[in-house]
Amino acid sequence: MFRTLLALIAALVFSIAALAQQVPDEAQTANVGSAATSSKPQTQIPAATPAATSNCTYTFTSGGTASVKYLQYCITVNGNVAEFQSPLGTEHIRVGTVGDGYALCDLSAASGEVGYHDYAGFGDVDTGTGWGVPVLVSQTTAAVKIARTTADGLFTLTQTFTQSASDASVKVAMAIKNNTSIAKTIWLTRFTDIDAGGTTSNIMDGTVESVWGYSASETGSGLQISLAAPNTFNNFGLAINQVDNACAIGAGFNGLLNGVDGFAYSFHFIIVPAHGTKTVTLKYKAI
Repeated sequence: MFRTLLALIAALVFSIAALAQQVPDEAQTANVGSAATSSKPQTQIPAATPAATSNCTYTFTSGGTASVKYLQYCITVNGNVAEFQSPLGTEHIRVGTVGDGYALCDLSAASGEVGYHDYAGFGDVDTGTGWGVPVLVSQTTAAVKIARTTADGLFTLTQTFTQSASDASVKVAMAIKNNTSIAKTIWLTRFTDIDAGGTTSNIMDGTVESVWGYSASETGSGLQISLAAPNTFNNFGLAINQVDNACAIGAGFNGLLNGVDGFAYSFHFIIVPAHGTKTVTLKYKAI
């Protein structure tokens, strides 16, 4: 059923993309490194640029150290979740090569599909001109808001990361603005290298509304990334044993992953009107 849904959505997207390329438009790099040897080889795309980083800039903590609701996570200057520890001592992201971030594929570009991504330790840029300098919009003790425009000026991604102490989770609102005078058809994706329970041997899968990974050990803990607010977009979660460029999300998809170092994708197909904004809100939570 899920593969059928994936095939139908992919067919719809590629059909619209072919039409969109007839409309005039205005106006590589990621290192697929692995923290440990996987049961399958991982596909490689080019090496990371200096702009990509997994260094923590904004760190948030909630819950007592003895509480199951303990949470510590951090955000990079570029808007990547570079640490997610919950409960205390159980890390789900900051293991080996740290990977998390966002991908945007412009299906309406006159020159064909143009992609932009920033995957922290797994690099950035893709097929486009990359991302500009991040701008700190606001910061409080429980939230941080970061805006970043593509280097060609066509799109602005504004991300708001909000701590939720009540359930030891973090909400990530991704607002994508179309800065052009024509409607844009895009793929907007959240990417995370889940290393559940501090290990790269994970069991991973996705549904229409979420994607998750558990440690393959008997006492497995995990991390889930799910929709935190309803939307009208076609969306689904994928677990894949490779890093995909922004316009190739889903390449290498084979269903359930078992005992591998996999990658999680929360994928959204969106039409953004001229000078308009559309928002996807996700939730990261230990499971």
